[in-house]
Amino acid sequence: MTTKANKPGTEVDSWCTKCRMDLLHRIIAMNNGKIIRVECRTCGGHHNYRAPQSASRSSHPAAPRSPAMDKPRGSSPSLSPRRSAAADAERQREESWQKAVLGQPVTSFKAYRTTHTFTLGDLIRHVKFGDGYIVRVVDRQKVEVMFKDGPRMLAQALE
Repeated sequence: MTTKANKPGTEVDSWCTKCRMDLLHRIIAMNNGKIIRVECRTCGGHHNYRAPQSASRSSHPAAPRSPAMDKPRGSSPSLSPRRSAAADAERQREESWQKAVLGQPVTSFKAYRTTHTFTLGDLIRHVKFGDGYIVRVVDRQKVEVMFKDGPRMLAQALE
């Protein structure tokens, strides 16, 4: 039986750091014949190549496990300052959206149309993005709307 040569675009088994399983991956980068980066065919994530764990465990069945391997997955160390600040900003953004939108009567929402003109603070209902409120009037034909999943720039007053 012949094995096919590894090259970018071919598929290989690898440990997926996102799925946390041995899965089929596509090779996306190599250096001197060594696989460097792969793309998971299941989740689409890109990461450095890691040999399948089933292969490493079978070749070293009595390999000692580090204490970190036994930690529950949710018990990660505290977030970095940058991630913590980003999480705080996201939490504040969602809280401001909830204060502005939740609990408002249905009649207070305007249906979003590109032909309508909006003012700061107007509540709108968008077919795709849901309920939101006008955060900023950028210019005569653009408004920034805060939706539950984040801000979006939308058109207004188009003819």
